[in-house]
Amino acid sequence: MSITNKIKTRRFDENINGFTLIELLITMAILVIFIGIVATRSDLRTNRFIRQLAIDQITTDIDLVRSIAFAKNDTLTIVFSANNNSYTFYTGPDSNREIMTEVPGSNNGIVSFTTSMLAAIDITSATFNNSTELQFLPGGSVKSGGTILIDDSVTITVANLTGRWSVN
Repeated sequence: MSITNKIKTRRFDENINGFTLIELLITMAILVIFIGIVATRSDLRTNRFIRQLAIDQITTDIDLVRSIAFAKNDTLTIVFSANNNSYTFYTGPDSNREIMTEVPGSNNGIVSFTTSMLAAIDITSATFNNSTELQFLPGGSVKSGGTILIDDSVTITVANLTGRWSVN
């Protein structure tokens, strides 16, 4: 049998291993659906993670300022700015304040959420007896308790006298 006869006699209905176009398209569609679900859920988890980082930053700074006020027997103040999405550390009584430039995690005494990975977080409001100032008196007690609202959803409550915080 010659080569030309073999080519002519080969049939297209022979059993050939492989996937059909329909099978490949269905598989691709299922993969796209799964990838879409995973991407959506990872965005939600990332947002929760970043919000938790912001809460941890604020509450750690509150603890730090309370400890320094106690240790140095000095008045320390955290002034929150919802407009600038930041807060600033001050040392000294109301009449003689200076910015605390040596606070860990701050930029010359200012913690700003606008330039860091926390830019998606919003300090919605901070209210301490009709003020935006959380002030720790010598000995570490707080002048007036209040609340800090993050992203219109998470409230950090600072207790009167003790300055202990809770998140709800």
